[in-house]
Amino acid sequence: MDNPFKKIGQPPKEVPEDLKKKVMGDIAAFKLFMETASLFSVNYAEAAESFFKKKNHNK
Repeated sequence: MDNPFKKIGQPPKEVPEDLKKKVMGDIAAFKLFMETASLFSVNYAEAAESFFKKKNHNK
């Protein structure tokens, strides 16, 4: 019995340009979403702490 997974991608074929553009656009959109979510969730505590933290001014 042959392994059907070994036949995937054989022979190598070029991906259509419109499909490449769609995939890269989807990746860019997801990256933007991740960075925006990170801005408002992960770094929120640090940003709030630095905003309310009193600065020591020695003059």
